[in-house]
Amino acid sequence: MFKIGFLIGIVLIIGVGYYTMKTNIIDNTTKPIILSELDLENENGEKVLLKAGKPIIINFWATWCEPCVAEFPQFEKLKNKYSDKIDFIMISDEEINKIVQFKSKKGYSLKMLRSVKIFNDYGLIGRPATYFYNSKGILIQKLGGGLSEEILENEVELLIENEH
Repeated sequence: MFKIGFLIGIVLIIGVGYYTMKTNIIDNTTKPIILSELDLENENGEKVLLKAGKPIIINFWATWCEPCVAEFPQFEKLKNKYSDKIDFIMISDEEINKIVQFKSKKGYSLKMLRSVKIFNDYGLIGRPATYFYNSKGILIQKLGGGLSEEILENEVELLIENEH
């Protein structure tokens, strides 16, 4: 009887933990961020407009945010695996020189842009925050906090599946 109770307890803990990770930080009442509302620039200070065409995953991050930095290897790996099907874009509201320095120091090939507006202007409270848009530019999913590789890859695969 103890073993059964113990196993049920473990399953509940894992289930609640997974549910919490999928729904944490970003409240569903938070206004969705529309791609055309993003005020972005590249490393040369040139304005960048995000356009739909294929699905886009945007990660809002900062160089000082440990969970953000911890996710980068996963994003890099998934970008290398799925770049023909999905655009991966990393957006920070820090100064462009910090973003460029971070990218070159770490050797990432991910597309990194600077938000001219601070994240609070978009209704973002915490970092990291990952937004999943379909090929029509419609927000499909938004997740907050550091994501495990498993959750991130599952969300990528769901995004791809929903395109067909």
